[in-house]
Amino acid sequence: MSAVSRMKYLALVVALDASQASAQPGLRGTVVDTAGEAIAEVDVGIVSLRRLAKTDEHGRFTFTDLPTGAVELSLRRLGYQPTKVTLVVGQLTDTVRVVLQHHPTTLAAIELEERAMRQMLWIEDFHRRRMSGMGTYLSREEIENRRASRASDLLRNLPGIRFVSMQGRTGVRFVSAAIQRRDCIPMIWIDGQRAPGMEIDEVVVTNIEGIELYNGPSTTPMRFSQSQSLRSSCGTIVIWSRVPGY
Repeated sequence: MSAVSRMKYLALVVALDASQASAQPGLRGTVVDTAGEAIAEVDVGIVSLRRLAKTDEHGRFTFTDLPTGAVELSLRRLGYQPTKVTLVVGQLTDTVRVVLQHHPTTLAAIELEERAMRQMLWIEDFHRRRMSGMGTYLSREEIENRRASRASDLLRNLPGIRFVSMQGRTGVRFVSAAIQRRDCIPMIWIDGQRAPGMEIDEVVVTNIEGIELYNGPSTTPMRFSQSQSLRSSCGTIVIWSRVPGY
C-alpha cells in the first residue's frame, strides 16, 4: 500500500470511529413547565441503572452510554410534581421534552414551617442517593405497594436481612460477614437524627416517606456516620418521615 493510500485508509478508519462514537446509545432532552419555560436544577434519574443527571439553565439534560431498550426516567425538583416517563433508547441519541406540573403545596413553601421545609429538602436528597448511591432503598411508592402493617414487614423480601422476635415486636438485623454478633442492632436514623437502640417497628408505617439500608460502615454515607467512631459495624437504617400534603 502506497503512502497516499495508507493515509486515506487511516482517515477512513478515524471517520468510522467518530461515526460509531456519535451513534452510541444515549438520551438527551429538555424539561419545561406548563408555560413552556425551561426548568433548571431538575434531578433526572434512571433508578435501574443508578444514573443521575441535572438540567442546566436551559432545562437540558444528557445521558450517554445507555443500554438499548426501555428505560424509566424519574424527574424531581422541589416545587414541581414528581414525574416518571418511560422511553425506548435506540442506537442514536434521542431528544425528548418533558413537562412538569407545579406542585400546589410547594408553591406556597414560604408559608410552611421551617421543619417541614427541611424535611422536603431531605426527601429530595434521599431520591438523589437512591438514583446514584450505594445501599438499598424503598421509596414511598414501593412502601405503599407493599401494604405492610408494620415497618419490619416492608423489608421481608430484601436480601441480607434477618428478623428476631422480641416481646411482641420484630427486630431487623443485617446478615454480613463483617457482623459477627447475631444481636448486633443497626443504627437507626430518623429525619437526620440518630436513634440509638431503637427498633424499626417503633416507627408507624404510614408515616414513612422513604427508607435507606446500609449493611456496614463501608457502604454507609458519611452524613450517617459523621465520624469513624460513630460508624455502626451493625449496619445503618435511615428513615424519612412524610410531610403532610407533599
